[in-house]
Amino acid sequence: MDRILFVDEDLAFMEVTQRRLRKIFDIDIAQGGREGLNAVAGKGPYAVVITDLHMNGMDGFEFVEKAKKIDPDSVIVMLTGHGNLDVSLKALNGGKIFKFLIKPCKPHVLEKTLQECVEQYHRNSHLIKTPEAASTNRDKILIVDDDPEVLSVFTAAVNATDQCDVLTAENGKIALELIKFIKIHVIVTDLDIPDMGGIQLLKATHRREPNMDLFLMTWRPASEFQNSVPEINMNAIFEKPLDMQAVLEKIWSALRSNRKGEIKGFGTAAFLQMIEMEEKTCTLQVRSADKVGFLFFRKGQLIAAETGNLKNEDAAYDIINWKDATFEVARPDAEKHTEINRTLMHILVEAARRHDEAEADK
Repeated sequence: MDRILFVDEDLAFMEVTQRRLRKIFDIDIAQGGREGLNAVAGKGPYAVVITDLHMNGMDGFEFVEKAKKIDPDSVIVMLTGHGNLDVSLKALNGGKIFKFLIKPCKPHVLEKTLQECVEQYHRNSHLIKTPEAASTNRDKILIVDDDPEVLSVFTAAVNATDQCDVLTAENGKIALELIKFIKIHVIVTDLDIPDMGGIQLLKATHRREPNMDLFLMTWRPASEFQNSVPEINMNAIFEKPLDMQAVLEKIWSALRSNRKGEIKGFGTAAFLQMIEMEEKTCTLQVRSADKVGFLFFRKGQLIAAETGNLKNEDAAYDIINWKDATFEVARPDAEKHTEINRTLMHILVEAARRHDEAEADK
């Protein structure tokens, strides 16, 4: 039986969970971060460590940082509240946290999550023995549905192929936050999800990630939606109950035929000047570490930019100075208006000046 460590300050909650799942998992409990570290060091290794974010003295992030130094192979789950979604997702994207659950968490959701984590732990153990498999940069599929059974079946089907990584979200808000912080290649959403409808989610996703492959699930006939949202060009509509073999074939086909390669090895300034010379009309997605930004071009002219809370010229200056950037050329955003009225050369010179000032201040 796989061993799990539960770290929280709420002893009663942990004891109830331990009793409820004792026939499935061997669960140790630790009250607080320091007791948790002692357990990892003295009683480990654990397949899964589940920890609360908010703990006195040592919060969940600090605990995970120290626990990973003791046992880097444990799969981590973090319990968090809605207000901590941004910071939790950044940690998820950093690779230390496999999944987060929003409190209060339903027992059957926790059970399924722990089962997924145990499976991930065993997959990781296999990959450690075959480093060439671990080094591949696999595509990521995001499944959005408020039905845990659908999420579980879909996740199991994709994991069985060992071709892609799977992320799940129970509503549109969580899905959009995941897309904000993590490079997702395919999104499959149910039509009726909390917070926003599935079509609204796909529209929002398309605005942010125009190259992402988009799929919709529904209990209604697919013919009702074939031409209802022409601006987002959905790859396919899946009718429930799902034929998983047909669904996966559609997804693999989309990934093969619509794969958008990232361009590396260019300096940002040189790449932008190439777009200007060729008078391209496109959206340029720029990534560096955990940052993502967008530069919008019309006939070679930089008309707008955005990254995080920065917009237009300030965003452009910031993006241009990112180190080790990768570029992805996407379809133009027809709704984007001209917000930058300076020439590209002026923007590049000003970005260089700001970079030099920042270096001099160090």
